[in-house]
Amino acid sequence: MTEETAAPDAMVRLAVLVSRSEALVVASMLEDHGIPVCIGGSAHASVSVNSLALCGHGLWVPRVAHLLASELLIEVLNDEEWAFSYGLRRAVLRFLGLWAGLNVAVILPFVLGAEVPAIALSEIPLALLGVPANPQGRGDYNLHPDALPS
Repeated sequence: MTEETAAPDAMVRLAVLVSRSEALVVASMLEDHGIPVCIGGSAHASVSVNSLALCGHGLWVPRVAHLLASELLIEVLNDEEWAFSYGLRRAVLRFLGLWAGLNVAVILPFVLGAEVPAIALSEIPLALLGVPANPQGRGDYNLHPDALPS
């Protein structure tokens, strides 16, 4: 079944986004332009990698509005204007530095007093895996082929 012969009220996946916040903002923008949007996975937390494992936050629009929605996204999400935010990276690195410093400050006196084996210090890097982080990246957009610049 081609796109032209499909039911006009069928839904098309417009995007799969990493961040719940981005999904809500994009959906709000589209709804403001009169395009109904269904947000899949909106209950997933955006600070957890589990949202990616559960297929991210999908935005679905009616097939008849796919071209208009694609044109709006191209206008707003121009690749030349998008850049990675290094402010978040600096904040996470500061937090991890503080967290590691506190761990060393608490454990080091026990290690120096020979009350805790030095191997306990090797667990600190492994404990970093439990620190939640926001995976920042650009989502996957399934834009209408007629909206793409040639």
